[in-house]
Amino acid sequence: MSSLPQSYQMAHTFLKRAVQLVAVYGLGMVAAGEQLAIPIFDVFGFGPSSRGLNRNGSDYAVFAFGVLGSVLVGWMSLIGSMVELAAAENDASIRAKARRSLMMSTGIWFLFDTIFSLGMGEVAHAMFNIPFATLLGGPLYVMHKNDTVDKNKSI
Repeated sequence: MSSLPQSYQMAHTFLKRAVQLVAVYGLGMVAAGEQLAIPIFDVFGFGPSSRGLNRNGSDYAVFAFGVLGSVLVGWMSLIGSMVELAAAENDASIRAKARRSLMMSTGIWFLFDTIFSLGMGEVAHAMFNIPFATLLGGPLYVMHKNDTVDKNKSI
């Protein structure tokens, strides 16, 4: 990766760390959903306590948080592998395809989750998506703009 511009390398490193952070967050939701996810989601107004759910409802929310956390860990595992492909030093085509796949995956998640959240009246949850999309999309944009090898190709 040393032949890639420093800004590309920095964005790649940031993206790797962001993916790891989201995976750890997902693991936390699986391992300690009641202690981690409920307080965080309650702060933003879409957790079970902020909705006045009884114990059964809260238990089901913990189950849902565990499922969501599991999906996050799996998704971040795949994204982590794609991030490594996005740094393929000698193959601009692989880098571009990896970035395109990452952007498509992140974009589809953001679009569907945000539209669904807004449709359900969950504006706070839709807003909660913005930092995640920025965390993943920002470095991808920087990587795309700073890949000197395939500068003339659009992704």
